[in-house]
Amino acid sequence: MNQAQTLAPISPHAPAPTNYMPVTDLVAQVGHIQQVMHAVMKDGEHFGKIPGCGDKPTLLKAGAEKLAMTFRLAPEYDIQEREMPGGHREYRVMVRLVSILTGVMVGAGVGLCSTMEGKYRYRAGDGEITSVPVPKSYWDTRRSDPTAAARILRETANKAGLPGSKFGTKKDAEGRWMISTHGERVEHDNPADYYNTVLKMAKKRALVDAVLTSTAASDIFTQDIEDMPEVIPGAGAATSSQQQKPQGTGKKTTAPQQGNPQPAHNPDHPPAPSAAQLAMLRNEGKKAGLDEVALVSLARHMTGDDSIQSIDQLTKPETTQMIDGIKSGALLNIPPDANQQMGDMPSGF
Repeated sequence: MNQAQTLAPISPHAPAPTNYMPVTDLVAQVGHIQQVMHAVMKDGEHFGKIPGCGDKPTLLKAGAEKLAMTFRLAPEYDIQEREMPGGHREYRVMVRLVSILTGVMVGAGVGLCSTMEGKYRYRAGDGEITSVPVPKSYWDTRRSDPTAAARILRETANKAGLPGSKFGTKKDAEGRWMISTHGERVEHDNPADYYNTVLKMAKKRALVDAVLTSTAASDIFTQDIEDMPEVIPGAGAATSSQQQKPQGTGKKTTAPQQGNPQPAHNPDHPPAPSAAQLAMLRNEGKKAGLDEVALVSLARHMTGDDSIQSIDQLTKPETTQMIDGIKSGALLNIPPDANQQMGDMPSGF
């Protein structure tokens, strides 16, 4: 090597290589995420706070998509499928986020989901209708505080001489809402019903992980707490409560629906949904990739009543709430089974 070509020693006073992000750019990026959060993202739809878990909101799938769009990042999925005993299946997904402008990979995330998870593996068994009417206080607290509503059912049933700690609600032959016993947990007889659901869940978990990592937004958002009930029990139910839209306090007269056996104005017997509403709910569910089983499970989680066996058991306001929640995507961040009050169920990619 020619002496003139030898490398000169690096002076300790020489400027450092410019292969890092300047502090001003870093500050600008964090500020931009916060601006997007306040200007575009909605609480309960793109992110949500979990009561008792600090002030840092958890990032939901819709919010992750917004941040990916903001920074011009396109996801590329690598999906691995593993067959398990009993017809169960596991999906492992890696997401690479690639810059749309440069084609350079910016970051990656991973996610896993299987039909062996409790919320997909089990369902509530059939319960029996009792002769004890559902108290009005249950309906008053059902949406705002599912835990308190469950306690009201339990206390009412126990006072009436019914043993047990878990109860639900069902209509009797005359269309009256009665307390029902809670069936034991049983395994779903066909895990394949949830193949598509767990695949989308794994993709969603990987996407959120990739976005948080690639945009350095973990100081603003946390990983999906509602996906980790083993760490924070009841987190999914809390998120569900946050995602539900507040109801008006004014009284409104509702016309009785055809086939509804109880008066619509009686507060002890909330109005039942019309056939048109149920058809609309099924149609919105179909567009979101939800079959009848998934709709029932979503209804259980939304209401906190895991004795629901059909969407026909919903009240008229609850049916409207489900339709709106599926359309907006808010309810699709809730898991398909409320028995363990877990998770969030993603919409289609």
